[in-house]
Amino acid sequence: MRAFVPLREEAEKRGKLIKAASDRHASPEEACKLIGSFGQSEIKMIKYVETNASKCGIPAQIADQLRNGHKNTEVMQKKVCTVAQQGQQRAPAAPSLSEALGSSAALPEANLAAKKGGSTFDTLNGNVLAR
Repeated sequence: MRAFVPLREEAEKRGKLIKAASDRHASPEEACKLIGSFGQSEIKMIKYVETNASKCGIPAQIADQLRNGHKNTEVMQKKVCTVAQQGQQRAPAAPSLSEALGSSAALPEANLAAKKGGSTFDTLNGNVLAR
């Protein structure tokens, strides 16, 4: 049973990496890799339990729980990795509105030299106080 503890700790460590990646909104590509490594650690635990169940007195339901957990991991990995692949195969971005209209996306430059200071009392028709 002593050999099982490091396997479980490794799976817990990889699970925490997935949680941290989720909290910081990591990319689907990174999440796919992390879930894959977590799945590998689950497989190691399942193999250990299956191999040593009778020798260590591990109930059969523990192996069943590990297998069911691994099935959920595989489903999650498939979903995340599919999203990651779609992100890599994404078509080039459509043109922006300014590109489609043939105009510049840059802001027009303000002609600061022509303007002689403004005030709070300026309106569309000029300075009210200057009239």
